[in-house]
Amino acid sequence: MPLDPLPKLADPRRLAELSTKLEGEVDLGACARLQEFAPENAGRAQAVFAFSRDAQGRVVMEGEARAALRLVCQRCGEPFLDTHRAEWRVVFVPSEDEERRLAGEGIDAWCQQGLLDVIGFLEEELILALPMAPHHREDCEPGHEPESVAHPFAVLAEWFERDPRET
Repeated sequence: MPLDPLPKLADPRRLAELSTKLEGEVDLGACARLQEFAPENAGRAQAVFAFSRDAQGRVVMEGEARAALRLVCQRCGEPFLDTHRAEWRVVFVPSEDEERRLAGEGIDAWCQQGLLDVIGFLEEELILALPMAPHHREDCEPGHEPESVAHPFAVLAEWFERDPRET
């Protein structure tokens, strides 16, 4: 059963006051930055965003997203479909100083005022969760060897080999 689309923008503070959970889908074709890392993705990502307040009264956003992404194997160069999952827990803080302090404690904090770009945030989390060197099987064979490329200083070698009287 398809989910409703996620809203483009949301107010984290208001949603935290109401302990709201957003659940929906995002069209991956509309995620231009994700397309740079995982091209030709036209499916949908399902995501859940849960807003609350922690013991200190700060706004907290927890969530996860799942998507089937078409990646390119770094071993054989063939495209493959990978079920991808991203999770997050972000504490919203009022100042950059507080953001730095919490980051030093290992807490993912974000100084964010106003509305949250839900789709942009989701896209960023999917990008951050991508593998550094995707591969589809442990036993896949390396692809074709790259064509030999001329050494960039080959022309200089020719100059040194010439007889100076020829010029």
